[in-house]
Amino acid sequence: MKRKIKITAKNFPVALGNVKANLKKIKEIIKNCEEEKVNILCLPELCLTGASLYDSYLEGDLLEAAENGLRDLVEFSKNFDLAFTIGLPIKTKFGIYNAVALIKGGDLLGLVTKSELKNYEKAIFSDKPQGTFKAFDYELDYEPFVNFVSGLKIGISVGEDDNASYPKAFDLKKMGADIILNPSAFTRTISSDDDLRKDIEYLSKDLIYVNASSGPGESSTDFVYSGTKILAKDGEILEGDTGIFLMNIQEIEYEPNFHNFTEEKIDVEKFPYLPKEEFSYEFMKEALEIGALSLIKRLEAIGADRVFLGLSGGIDSTMALLFINKAYELAGLDKDKIGLYTMPAFGTSDRTKSNAYKLAKSLGLDLKEINISKSVSAHLADIGHNGITADTAYENAQARMRTQVLFNLANMYGGLVIGTGDLSECMQGFATYNGDHMSNYSLNASLMKTELRYIIKSYAHFTDNKDLAEVLTDILATPVSPELKSEDKGEISQKTEEIIGPYELLDFFIYEHLTYHKKAKEILADAIIAFADKYDEKTIKKWLISYFKRFTASQFKRSCAVDGPNITGRSFSARAGFRIASDMSYKMYLEDLADEN
Repeated sequence: MKRKIKITAKNFPVALGNVKANLKKIKEIIKNCEEEKVNILCLPELCLTGASLYDSYLEGDLLEAAENGLRDLVEFSKNFDLAFTIGLPIKTKFGIYNAVALIKGGDLLGLVTKSELKNYEKAIFSDKPQGTFKAFDYELDYEPFVNFVSGLKIGISVGEDDNASYPKAFDLKKMGADIILNPSAFTRTISSDDDLRKDIEYLSKDLIYVNASSGPGESSTDFVYSGTKILAKDGEILEGDTGIFLMNIQEIEYEPNFHNFTEEKIDVEKFPYLPKEEFSYEFMKEALEIGALSLIKRLEAIGADRVFLGLSGGIDSTMALLFINKAYELAGLDKDKIGLYTMPAFGTSDRTKSNAYKLAKSLGLDLKEINISKSVSAHLADIGHNGITADTAYENAQARMRTQVLFNLANMYGGLVIGTGDLSECMQGFATYNGDHMSNYSLNASLMKTELRYIIKSYAHFTDNKDLAEVLTDILATPVSPELKSEDKGEISQKTEEIIGPYELLDFFIYEHLTYHKKAKEILADAIIAFADKYDEKTIKKWLISYFKRFTASQFKRSCAVDGPNITGRSFSARAGFRIASDMSYKMYLEDLADEN
């Protein structure tokens, strides 16, 4: 017997931790879907509570509210014919689980728990289903979930369960699933949506595959959530979030075609994290969009429309300004509310200061100048410093004064101080604690210096603004420097790459370390191959040892890092990134390297 089956994927602006508000929205969606004669509705992972609550899932109040909310929805479903998924945290005596319930006609048809957990989820959720969910006397087990609904076999995989080396969808296919629902809470990074679509194309061979991912309303503390709603059938992505399928619900037979996965040899490239082409409009556009959307979300959350940025004329503050400019354009905000300040002091070069003015002017923005030299000198005198010796206090007093000025301006006028620190320097602790290390929101936090360069270079290439292209090109050509002291007034004497190493090496180390968690000796071996035409083994080894020493010694700075979007998938966030103990020795990383000292 053939029957038309209408399937839809939906998400909604979730209210974080507010189960009652989410229940109301979910019920409205169910009512609308019933009116539109939808048969199967897929809602996102943890949609009843929100998917970005971190340790709040441990709270008894939230667990009880979620349990009561599920009871409410099961009772509510008695009046409707469609089947739908609900994501929520549940608890048994063996642990807390990230679960998805399938509900239809007043019944809880099944409960599926997630096994392939995100790194930060592992501290909260269990990946081994055990025990009974007392609210419905439901016994959890390890078997893949397939349930009959209206004569169709429906399987459910939760979030990253289909991103594993052996996707759960393979087992569901073997069990004869006609439809796989994938409620998820995928975070968005550059190209991640394209990668997801390719995965779904593959997983949807011989069946219907539905993905609904969290999006609006989720926290922007560390991520931007993808908000994808994708339907696919027989290896083809369909348009829109709703599909009507003519299916023979009695005689569906197929032979799953499973590929044997073989490990492919990966070439060791210098810049595996960048596009192959010299300029990439898509890479630049997506990076800017993710950063801009995260800033818009944060401004909306606090009810502000002003930002404050220290514009030095260097790469980091330039990238931050491009993010801000994009955000204000997308949100239609008044750009007069962008507070830009240059704050020259003892080490400021004429070149960077000039570029700061040119950059602001090319974007039609006003740049104000506050010379902090007298303030810093007065402070140094107050603490008994001679104001001449260019030691750490001399340097850091300038960085902290700039941060103090920005925060006080934000207090006067209301708004956010935007941080400029990038992943390369934060991984090395190359920031003044409570100076440029601190802000209200850090837009560059997941971008390495080499990535910043690439985005800015692409921006300069594709923009029609000739003045902007010219100043961006000169900013890229300027040596990177903290500019906290100068041997020659008005000239750059401090060069960061002479202190922490060449950025192309440093970023290669970070990429292999954070992406693959490779051993030091493996990173060394790969770097020797990748940079054979530029650095000898001794030089690479020197900077690799420096990298790990600085990385461990500076963890205390990252442990209190401010919020910022994870644009690239690589993060040092204390909440959802790569975390280590602040007092850990670097030697564990270097024990495989001879002559480490």
